[in-house]
Amino acid sequence: MIEEKYLPPKELWPEFKVSKELYESLPKKLNLAEEILDKNAEKHRNRVAIFFEDKKLTYKELSELSTKLASELVKLGIEPMDRVAIRFTNIPEAVVANFAIVKAGAIPVTLHPRWSKKEVQHVLNDSGAKFVFTEPGLLSEIEAVKQELKFLKNVILVGDEKLAEEKGYVSFEKLVREGDKKFSPVKVEKDSPAVLLYTSGTTGLPKGVIHFLPGVLNTVVNVGKYVWKLSENDVLGSAAPISFALGYGGLAMIPYYFGSAVSLMRRPDPEYVFSMIEKHGVTVLSMAPTWYRKTLPIVTKMIEKYDISSIKLFTGGGEAFGADTIREWHEKTGYMIAEGFGATELFYISISNAVAPKPKPGSIGMPVPGVEVSIIDPDTSQPIKEPNKPGLLLIKAPCGTVYWNPYAEGGKLLKKMEKDVLFKSVALGDLAYFDEEGYIWFAGKGEDIIKSSGYRIGADEVEVAILSHPAVDDAGVVGVPHPVRGEDVVAFVVLKKGFEANEETKKKIYEHLKANLAVYKLPRDI
Repeated sequence: MIEEKYLPPKELWPEFKVSKELYESLPKKLNLAEEILDKNAEKHRNRVAIFFEDKKLTYKELSELSTKLASELVKLGIEPMDRVAIRFTNIPEAVVANFAIVKAGAIPVTLHPRWSKKEVQHVLNDSGAKFVFTEPGLLSEIEAVKQELKFLKNVILVGDEKLAEEKGYVSFEKLVREGDKKFSPVKVEKDSPAVLLYTSGTTGLPKGVIHFLPGVLNTVVNVGKYVWKLSENDVLGSAAPISFALGYGGLAMIPYYFGSAVSLMRRPDPEYVFSMIEKHGVTVLSMAPTWYRKTLPIVTKMIEKYDISSIKLFTGGGEAFGADTIREWHEKTGYMIAEGFGATELFYISISNAVAPKPKPGSIGMPVPGVEVSIIDPDTSQPIKEPNKPGLLLIKAPCGTVYWNPYAEGGKLLKKMEKDVLFKSVALGDLAYFDEEGYIWFAGKGEDIIKSSGYRIGADEVEVAILSHPAVDDAGVVGVPHPVRGEDVVAFVVLKKGFEANEETKKKIYEHLKANLAVYKLPRDI
């Protein structure tokens, strides 16, 4: 059972848009790993589930390894609804550990491999994790705060039995070796928590968001079926870390429900990614917009060197792509990127160009089937019906914002939840608008709105316009206080190699912006 202190009162929860048909089809007690993995393992025993560089893991192997590991977790004292953390780079053991935790009836907790020791300490204590799975290269942050960890019983170490023995840790390999492949996964109530994801911590320390079994399963079905259109012939490739929301959903959960395979990519280096596309026959590539922008100058060379004919979909999200990036990618590769929108608070993607009649460069697409999207005036809370008028984006999806441990620090997250759940919808502070055809366009974060001379200016929109200039590598836009106008728009720009930071370059960028932005949105300084 989950202690009451870890969950907010239900009146603060958003409405979960779970398919009635799916919900009613679930037994009163079940195990999510059986639903997602084991049922396909029975059908596709010798089919590849995981490609990892030169290695392969079949469905039979993944199912048996995770079952054996789960049996040993129970012997270690793991009980239903206990939390067990995973902190990995993209290696097969991360997927094995995830399904083992679920099969033991426990809740996986994701820890980003690039978090600092302060963030690692916070998440392990905040979640109440009893064990953490990790690898030697990611031990240092855990060891640095070991004495401050209130609930952690031990570390389960992958890849070095000798080191595990020397340090008194539990060896992953030993657990798997000694595990029982006939172990029956622990069944939990169908409305039970399924996974505890932590936000990236852009403001303060990472915040825990708990997602529940029906919503997670429904999201798995919706994304796989409607966004990626997965079948047993597909291979989903990504370099997004498994120990974070984007990589967790894409590499550790969704594809297995459809009998698809994953290509675990250890790093986002373009040459490496394209070599894995060719080697593993990747059909769907999910990467961050930054990766696409940085790859554009060499993408022609990459597709001449590597065979990417297996690809049916390039996709990504998490930040604005910019229409120019998508158009240039299409011109150079022949593929249109299907931009989408998701969040840790929603578990995964909720809006995507992949579900629209055709991708529209610059937009984030249309709601994934089963998701409701509305836009309201942030000042009056009234729905905005007319097209092209920005407002606050509200989303109802199978999963939503339920903050973990909300009573800590004087109930700080309870107060935040009152702001982040409006009208039973998830409100992330994002501004967006519908166009005449029903496509949704991102207009920035609420806190990124610059109010100048009575105008509301989305910093994100100005950034996208700056990034579309060929001399610009990166850009940031802020509002600077002004005694008369309220705020001025000021841009900070990083130039690409070969361009000089001088008045002539600044003038060219400014002229480019004049052609792409309303006059009142132009930066007062670059």
